[in-house]
Amino acid sequence: MTSGQPAKNFWLWGTWGKRKITAPFLTQKVVGKIRDVVIGQSFIIALEESGTLVSWGEDKVGCLGLGTDRLNQPEPATIPFPRLDEQSVKVVDVQFGRHHVMALTDKGKVYTWGENSVGQLGLGDLQTRFEPALVEELNAYTVMQVVAVDNMSYALTAHGVVYAWGENKEGTLGLEHDSPKVARPEPMLRMKEQGTHVKKLLVKDCGTTNGKTSKVLIACVEMAESLSFKDLPGGFARPLGELSAEAREKALSKEQEREIFEGVDLMRKVMDKVLEMWKHVLSIRHGSPYEDGDGGQHEDQFGDDSLATDNCTGLQLDRFVELEELRSAEMEMVSLIDESSTQIREIKSREKGTKNILCVLSVFVDMCRLRREKIRSTISTRELLDHKRGIDGTIVVNDFVNRKAQTNKLKDANERLISAMSKVRKQEVPNFFARALQDSIAECIECKLQVHATQMEHLKSVSNEPSDTIKPALQVLKERWISLRNVSVYRMYQEFQRGGPKKFGSDEELLTFLCQSSDSKIDHIIQVDSDRLISRDLLVPALCYDLLLENAELRKMCNAYQLRVLLMRSDQKNGRH
Repeated sequence: MTSGQPAKNFWLWGTWGKRKITAPFLTQKVVGKIRDVVIGQSFIIALEESGTLVSWGEDKVGCLGLGTDRLNQPEPATIPFPRLDEQSVKVVDVQFGRHHVMALTDKGKVYTWGENSVGQLGLGDLQTRFEPALVEELNAYTVMQVVAVDNMSYALTAHGVVYAWGENKEGTLGLEHDSPKVARPEPMLRMKEQGTHVKKLLVKDCGTTNGKTSKVLIACVEMAESLSFKDLPGGFARPLGELSAEAREKALSKEQEREIFEGVDLMRKVMDKVLEMWKHVLSIRHGSPYEDGDGGQHEDQFGDDSLATDNCTGLQLDRFVELEELRSAEMEMVSLIDESSTQIREIKSREKGTKNILCVLSVFVDMCRLRREKIRSTISTRELLDHKRGIDGTIVVNDFVNRKAQTNKLKDANERLISAMSKVRKQEVPNFFARALQDSIAECIECKLQVHATQMEHLKSVSNEPSDTIKPALQVLKERWISLRNVSVYRMYQEFQRGGPKKFGSDEELLTFLCQSSDSKIDHIIQVDSDRLISRDLLVPALCYDLLLENAELRKMCNAYQLRVLLMRSDQKNGRH
């Protein structure tokens, strides 16, 4: 069927007004599909699939709904409805009484038109209407069903209350009074006061009396569920093509589908951003892993080969590039870590569909942290090696005649070694490997200091001055004792009070941190004793070194005791035992 041509609407036969139709004839008037039809004495109203009403035929009391100037309409014409809140009206049901029409919209509003001699339009008067008019009395409610019976009208609201109006001769409306004409909708109080919730209205013919068909209204309260497809005549367990209940449970809802598509879109955006940041990481070049242990530059399929025109390997870059360039690379890594961490915090605020995205971003952040750690380790190692190159060689005394000059020469060398030792000890080390290098350089400087001090004692003995060959070895041990004594929880607390970088929620957390930091420093001081071949001097009794270790362990036990006492007092204060 081409657009604009009437469809095959319905077959019609039987008694229609004064006519008797014995042979069904096909009505082809309305373009498109229809949902319902109202048949009057000499007119027809059809409800289209779109919710529009069309009418054609002849009617003198306004049932066509086309106005006073169109009481005879040969072809279907659209019935105009007044707009409510500037919205078009979509009709879902149409009912016809004796000479009046009722229309129910998808918004639950009721329109009436036609004869109104007994108030059956519910508009508060008895004037006939030739166009649809809104029943204002029901505008505050959502009407679910309308019924027109002769000159009577009924409406069922979403609250299960039935309203009635129109002809009430001998109380046929079922209201609490017998006024013959009811021009406005009134609730049927008997059903309302009983607390029943009406689900549906039915109109049933109950035979003929004196040539007139009798009708009765039924308000259903408790209703069975509609028949399933499998219980209908010739029906299936479900409509063809419809999913089973189990499949519907497994099927995704629209909300789930929306979340999935949003998650996929977010994943695409994050992956594009991560790829952009990864290319930036490769352009930095520093901190990349060495290739197969030979110091080669690590390659990546997303990298820009034009960046590596110098043919330098990763090991060569770490050894010879300027330290400022390495520090700049470290700051670039910090910036990438901060940017990625911000994205992770934003994505965590979403409830679903973010696990894979968080995994990708977390892996990227860890990769940047590892590169940053490698760069920091390279910087620290390079600076320690610079300190090592600045250390003078050991002074060898050969001239015992000019002993004073030799002694001054040894003292000057020791001052430079002590200065170098201070720089090495103050050097920040980010990991275990750099710390091991730091300790090794410090041990070498201690050995040089001890050799120089031993030679000075030897010069004293040659000059017949008081001397002690064990003194240099004891001096090294003494410095370790002094370093150990300077480590205390109280002193660290004072440093924290002067502007510590960390913040704590309670005194317990603060003391725990101070005790752990103190223990770490104590372990670092006595760690050198683990290599006894280098750290211990044979001139010093082993008991002295053992006493130093014992003192360190006692200090750590004291820290643990202080922490436990504070926690016990805190538990007692909070009522815990």
